[in-house]
Amino acid sequence: MSKQLTLDKPLVEASYLTAPNFFRYRSILRFFYLQHQRMKYWMVRDEVFSRLREMEGLRDYTLDQCQQDLDTLVDWKNLMAGQDAGKVQTIEEFKNRRFRYQLTPYTIEIERLMVRLESTSGIGGSLEANLFERISNRIREIPGIKEESPSRVYGWWQDLESDFQRLNQNATDYIARLEGGEAEELMNTLAFLTYKDGIIEYLRTFIRELQRYGPIIEGDLRQVSEDTTGKLLDLVSSHHMTIPRMEQDFTEDEYREEIRSRWLNLALWFVGEGDEESESYRLLDITNGIIRKITRYAYRIAERQNRSISRQGEYMHLCNLFADCRSIDDANSLSAAVFGAFYTRHVHGSFERETESISSGIWEEYPFEVQLKPRTRQYRERSHTGSIVSRETEKKRAMEEYLERMREEQEILAQYIEGNRLSFINLPEIEPFVRNTLLRWVGRAMANKERMGKTEDGRTYRVHIDKKSPRMTLRCQDGNLEMPPMIMEFLS
Repeated sequence: MSKQLTLDKPLVEASYLTAPNFFRYRSILRFFYLQHQRMKYWMVRDEVFSRLREMEGLRDYTLDQCQQDLDTLVDWKNLMAGQDAGKVQTIEEFKNRRFRYQLTPYTIEIERLMVRLESTSGIGGSLEANLFERISNRIREIPGIKEESPSRVYGWWQDLESDFQRLNQNATDYIARLEGGEAEELMNTLAFLTYKDGIIEYLRTFIRELQRYGPIIEGDLRQVSEDTTGKLLDLVSSHHMTIPRMEQDFTEDEYREEIRSRWLNLALWFVGEGDEESESYRLLDITNGIIRKITRYAYRIAERQNRSISRQGEYMHLCNLFADCRSIDDANSLSAAVFGAFYTRHVHGSFERETESISSGIWEEYPFEVQLKPRTRQYRERSHTGSIVSRETEKKRAMEEYLERMREEQEILAQYIEGNRLSFINLPEIEPFVRNTLLRWVGRAMANKERMGKTEDGRTYRVHIDKKSPRMTLRCQDGNLEMPPMIMEFLS
């Protein structure tokens, strides 16, 4: 269905949007478009003239100007003119050539776009969470729908494609608006707090449905074979070609290739390609990021609002407390408690604390010493000479302990290797160090294009990932890890 693009020619049909008399041209074509929507396709000059004379700014509009404008729009291929000879009674009337005018298909699409652009304001698009369930139900119908009639399959395809287009386009528009400059300006205003909770709940509902149906749709799409896909596309394309049309500028093979690319786009949106994550997971991350951004903006607004609150009552209460002090010592104690110590010196540095608890007081921790140095250019630290202490015994003992530990770990890992292969799905409940070692090996292999790596003892291995099988659970003594099935093949 691909049509040769003509990018080397000007779009004459759009000339009326920027021509010197654009107001008259646009008024005429908008009147034609509104009548077209009411299923009145043909109109004569007098109808157009009467309508334009009623508009503000065209009170002096003449019949000759109307005829010139209609002729210009015909030349620009915005209108099609046809002679109305149905009510002609004399030769003179026939010579006057009473014409009827109709919008061209190009102009209808241009006006439809202009109406949509004029009505665009605020946050466009939407997150229709119910579309995930509808798409999931359509995908699950594939095993049975392929045995139905071509018309039934064609209707099924139209519903699936329509739901996916609505989901993709509306979600893209909505997310783009929320990440745009206008939305960020709105998030900085106090009025944003009034409907912040509504937007967050709206996004969370969308996320819940995406997390619920996304993996289901992905699993169902992976089970659809190439033969099933080909049969469905053949039925859809064959029925589409049986629909009578005035203009048929594409062949059945071209249309089938077109709908095949649309099917692949749908599948890649939910499944992804190769090691790349799918658009559904990417949309999930973007939506979570927007929720965090909205929460951050709301916190800043609330913080600014609290900062501007008058604290006059607190200050008056503090003044009363100072007035009730019986001596200067009591006033000094109250001042130290309220304002802190005066004329203090703060020492900055990287100090090691005994605990990271925020509730621990300064008196509960051990003191530390800070060596003060004079701020002079001539100051040099004293150098102290000392003897070299031999630590050969400690190094040898540490090396023996390390080699013994490595030997024990290698013996344990060797128990799980059958032949030259280690299958993760066949592993029993393993110890934490076994899991860490295996994941370290997997990480080395994933960083290599050929999925190869080397163990600590010099053995070469390759990691194979089974993407078609369902995800597995690696059981460990300190918890479980969900991951794709992997097989580690030792080459040497």
